[in-house]
Amino acid sequence: MPEDVREAFRGAIRLYADWKFGGLERALSFRGLQQVSLSGVCDLVLSYRNEPLPGKVHDELWNLMIGRLNLKEEFAEEPTYATGARCLDKLIQDQRADDRRRREEHRES
Repeated sequence: MPEDVREAFRGAIRLYADWKFGGLERALSFRGLQQVSLSGVCDLVLSYRNEPLPGKVHDELWNLMIGRLNLKEEFAEEPTYATGARCLDKLIQDQRADDRRRREEHRES
């Protein structure tokens, strides 16, 4: 697995954490030329099925799965980059849905 893909995934986890706890959803620079969405980074990582996550990256992602036993079970069973990417993408999609819901509620009030 290329080191820049590893770094992009670590960056995506950190950006997601910032977003989840009050920041804005942001993209990250990849290979110096383009901005890649958090989900886009997850897509890049999905093909690395047998690549185990380093402990620190595993722990950072694990800590973001608060109250998400289904994701934690899947991740505990196979703590690879691919599984981590699937779990992070699910968290991202749920956060986007929550953000949309909040905006709609704000418009209605």
